[in-house]
Amino acid sequence: MYILFLLILFGAIAALMVSGAGQELDNQIILWFESIRLPFLNNVMLTLTDFGISALLVPIMLIFSVVLFMYKRYYSIMMLFLLYLTEKTINHELKGLFARERPAFDHLVNETYYSFPSGHSMNAATIYPFIAYLLVEMIPWLKERQKIVYLITGFCVLLIGISRMYIGVHYLTDVAGGFAIGLALFLICKKIDEKLSVIRQK
Repeated sequence: MYILFLLILFGAIAALMVSGAGQELDNQIILWFESIRLPFLNNVMLTLTDFGISALLVPIMLIFSVVLFMYKRYYSIMMLFLLYLTEKTINHELKGLFARERPAFDHLVNETYYSFPSGHSMNAATIYPFIAYLLVEMIPWLKERQKIVYLITGFCVLLIGISRMYIGVHYLTDVAGGFAIGLALFLICKKIDEKLSVIRQK
């Protein structure tokens, strides 16, 4: 149900973007973020945005894989990296399909490939919730507080998406589209992992 909703939401966001109906709002949001820029805030947002890049995400996944290995969650290691590769491939193909140019505003960093959907937002919405889910499943103390874990994870993912708009490299529709398809992929992978866990316990 949630997966279907997220896929429909992505389709609606994509249609909004292609039609140009949301372009004025996209532009206004980018301009607003530009208007509130401060040197300190720039540094904070540039740091936050780095948590969505592969150069940082892959080492985090490798370190977490050691934790999974210690808990003998070998299939979860496979699922984590399969999810990452699937997400990266889908993002690349979608960007090529929609071929949306980057915002023509003041960028704090240079990005060369297309804009929709946001790769950083997809990375964050796919991988970090899956890591949070695995931690909740493995550690009883966290399972008792899973709502807090997911709220913190969601907030961090949201900040990464906001950072992409703040630094001027993505529109709101780029980020929202990345979140929608990323969360859908996370939920699909979560369901598969849950089924594998049941099979493993038999």
